[in-house]
Amino acid sequence: MIAGRARWRKATEERPAIDDLTIREEVMARLDGRPWTRLSPVNVIVHDGTVDPWGIVASKMVKQAVRVAVEVTPGVCSINDHLVVQHTASNI
Repeated sequence: MIAGRARWRKATEERPAIDDLTIREEVMARLDGRPWTRLSPVNVIVHDGTVDPWGIVASKMVKQAVRVAVEVTPGVCSINDHLVVQHTASNI
């Protein structure tokens, strides 16, 4: 595993049963309006059920919350995590 990139794959799914656009829309809906994503907008790219979240987030907790939101979305087969935690004096 490359440092900073985490990969996760559901063992039971080989190919997505739901199309990529639907998966992306569902992930974005799960993130939309959450207090922890207002200051840290996240972009999501989906290809063949693999979700690539991109963005700079405020903390490790926000990064984990985004990851959980992606993992529980129907049709997601794997995640390539490209989220970066913003380093500030309060979270170093």
